[in-house]
Amino acid sequence: MFNNNPKKTAVKQVKKEHSRDYAVTILTNGCHFAGKMYCRGSTRVGGRVEGEIVSEGLLILEEEAVVDANITCEEIVLQGKITGTITAKSRVEMSRTCTFSGDVITPSLVIEEGAVFTGRSTMDDSNESLSKHVKLADDVKGPNIGELSGSVGTLPDVNIKSGEASAEA
Repeated sequence: MFNNNPKKTAVKQVKKEHSRDYAVTILTNGCHFAGKMYCRGSTRVGGRVEGEIVSEGLLILEEEAVVDANITCEEIVLQGKITGTITAKSRVEMSRTCTFSGDVITPSLVIEEGAVFTGRSTMDDSNESLSKHVKLADDVKGPNIGELSGSVGTLPDVNIKSGEASAEA
């Protein structure tokens, strides 16, 4: 009558939690959602969303999607018309059919030819190797404009060696 075997109960609970991690959420074309939407696992949106989206997993905004929202996610693929701020922990991909207006914060940004992106992008420096590249770029300083003595239309030769830059006219 009662399940006294805690091992079987634990296995059932793990299977149930595991299946939730890979759930697929679909908001199809013709649907309209306003408010704060939480998703876990893979999510496809083809309808209209206004407000905020929080996704723990892959979020795909399909070609028919019209989204006006602030989005926080693991990874996102943009194919439709999106306005807002996107903060992605791993990657943002803008497909050729995408029209995006807003700000993007992510360690990896991919923009296909044909995509329209109006806004600002910030490369999140939480990735250790990305931090090294950003630091190296900040450490390389070019000459001041006043120090250059070339005629208009000629560019100085710039030599960069081990993080130091110098210019010769």
